[in-house]
Amino acid sequence: MEKKVLFVVYQSPVGSIWVNEGFRTAFGMYGEDIEPAVMLLDAASVALSKDTSPESLGLLPIKIVQRFIKRYETPVYVVKEDLEKYKVKNIDENFCAKILSKEKLPDFFHEFDYVIFM
Repeated sequence: MEKKVLFVVYQSPVGSIWVNEGFRTAFGMYGEDIEPAVMLLDAASVALSKDTSPESLGLLPIKIVQRFIKRYETPVYVVKEDLEKYKVKNIDENFCAKILSKEKLPDFFHEFDYVIFM
């Protein structure tokens, strides 16, 4: 039976490696008996914008991340209120991000065997 693990990234992609490391860690789980998912919370939600270019900071390019998301069907989640707070309007559809409301987070977190904040 696969364990479900949610990697929650909450720091901005600007000047931070955590969004990148969240995806790298999740993709590395496919060789194990683990079903990973990634949630971008708080300032990390900015990474979903089409205007974000992490490769300019020397991080994993968005296109590579999106290719792995598509190949492995990695679930990506984001909080609606965080998108509004950080004015993220131009969401890149290649993330296939599922938008959740903040009030649903407690029940959502309980769907996973482990929730790891990064």
